[in-house]
Amino acid sequence: MRVLSLIFLSILMVATPVFAGVVNMRELKTIQLETTPKQITTTADGRRMYVLTEEGNLLIYNLGGELQGKLSIDPAIDQITALGPQHLLLQKTAKKQAVVAIIEVSQQVDTSKSPILGDPDAPITIAVFDDFECPYCAKTVPLLKQIVAKYPGQVKLAFKNFPLGSHRNSRNAALTALAADRQGKFWDVHDLLYENYNRLNPKKIDELAAQTGLDMEQLKKDRVDPQLSAQIAQDIEEGTNIGVRGTPTIFVNGRLLAERSLSGFSRLIEEELRKLPATPTNPQ
Repeated sequence: MRVLSLIFLSILMVATPVFAGVVNMRELKTIQLETTPKQITTTADGRRMYVLTEEGNLLIYNLGGELQGKLSIDPAIDQITALGPQHLLLQKTAKKQAVVAIIEVSQQVDTSKSPILGDPDAPITIAVFDDFECPYCAKTVPLLKQIVAKYPGQVKLAFKNFPLGSHRNSRNAALTALAADRQGKFWDVHDLLYENYNRLNPKKIDELAAQTGLDMEQLKKDRVDPQLSAQIAQDIEEGTNIGVRGTPTIFVNGRLLAERSLSGFSRLIEEELRKLPATPTNPQ
């Protein structure tokens, strides 16, 4: 019996792990909710937090703690699950139903200082947060131009800077393009930078800028103007606050573009055009 007990204790000692580590928790941010939550879920990409309330509302926050929107929903919904950046699974336990819904939030994107391609008075604004060394951004350039050409007078393109830290030449490229904008050559430099996105370095950037006929001495002076650095910093801060995590991130009249294709753009643009007041016709 004693032998069996010793064997049993030996098995326990082998099978039971010994935890010697100390676990600590550090609170990073407290988000003050406007009402008592029934359930909270977040998207996997970290852009949004959804709060289901006891009153039957759905609150939408960014992870900076800013309330982005509020919806009144079916009181039968008693559980929510984030399925993706914009999709939610809504559970109605009593009715034995599950509903997949898309949640769109229109963001306010400041394009007052942004270079514009197309009619500045066009009612539809495509705001693109871009990085000059991003291959996906370079691939999207022809599509963006195609869209502006497809909707003349109706769509304009606004460029927002979002140089990524992993791309060591993208910030210099952004400053060069903004400096070129002061001489009316932003889009010329923009196109050359993207055609050479994978070969950029300080010398190459200057060579490309010179090809557009810029006054290079003036460009170099403008490039070190603190106002241009401040503009880039403002774009990055704004983008971060509205959920931009990578490039390109594109908004159509503030609505996040989920599908970077001609049909994806056209769907959102046509929906926004239908919201515009009808233009009165002159009687004959």
